[in-house]
Amino acid sequence: MHGRLKVRSPEEQQELVRKEKEKKLHSFQKAWGHLVDQRAKGNLSSELLVPTENLLTNVSDLYSLWNYRREILQNDLASCDEDGKKDAICHYELCFTESCLLRDPKSYSTWHHRRWTLLQMIHPDWQKELGLCDQALRMDERNFHCWGYRRFVVEKGSVPLDSELAFSTKLIKENFSNYSSWHYRTTLLPLLFPQAIPEAQIQEELKLVLNAVFTDPNDQSAWFYSQFLVDQIRKADYTEVMRKLVENVKELWEEEPENAWVLHAYVKLLLTNRDLLDTSGKEFIMDGIKMDGIKMDGKEFVSIAVGKLSAQDPLRSGYYHSLRSQI
Repeated sequence: MHGRLKVRSPEEQQELVRKEKEKKLHSFQKAWGHLVDQRAKGNLSSELLVPTENLLTNVSDLYSLWNYRREILQNDLASCDEDGKKDAICHYELCFTESCLLRDPKSYSTWHHRRWTLLQMIHPDWQKELGLCDQALRMDERNFHCWGYRRFVVEKGSVPLDSELAFSTKLIKENFSNYSSWHYRTTLLPLLFPQAIPEAQIQEELKLVLNAVFTDPNDQSAWFYSQFLVDQIRKADYTEVMRKLVENVKELWEEEPENAWVLHAYVKLLLTNRDLLDTSGKEFIMDGIKMDGIKMDGKEFVSIAVGKLSAQDPLRSGYYHSLRSQI
């Protein structure tokens, strides 16, 4: 009837979508073929930066196209006789890659091209790059592409490591489940303290970890980080610190006796400290350890605990039984 819009059937709508996709594919193939042909001919004209940008804007993981773009840019940079012009060319690339990353923040090729660009600059702004990392991590705190890029920026920009440790602390306090930030600390602390992490710093790290595991014992991130700390405590032979840690984990296990993560951590601590498997002469566990209301020594506890862990997590029963062999 007159005055009424025609409503397309589902079949008609699907056909329109198919034709539109076909049109885009044809356009892409034509542009791609042209650039491949020009590269084969060795054409490094700056005019080709525009068509490469058009394709990469929509498909940022075309690494061959990024390679061609770098070849063109290297040719342009080599012909520049002023530092300001070189940085101006690179600055445009930084703006372009930033727009690509906003659409696809996990593009290997785009992050790599941004690294390359910064290394070509005479005066790179490393603080601005840290700001970009902050922005990307707010979008996705576990973006490992961004974390790797941040380590590159910190190294090349001589960013103080203690400020990065504070940044990691901030993220962890915002979200205990930020595994990437916990992992970042395992790379920062050995760089800050090449010989051994000071006892005072270890104490601060333990406060952070214990706060996390007492808040949410089921979260894996802090438990994995605690294994790193246990290794550092053992290497530095901080006996009293280790003793206190065992007491804290034991206390948590008594509150959460059915929690597999807590029980596993307690078992690992007992096996790491071999003298704790025999309770005699050890004041903090000399009354024995109770499980299901039955007193037992450390070796008995580990053996029964391994059985419980295997029952709770049968897929890893082989691993748990390997713990029993360490008694």
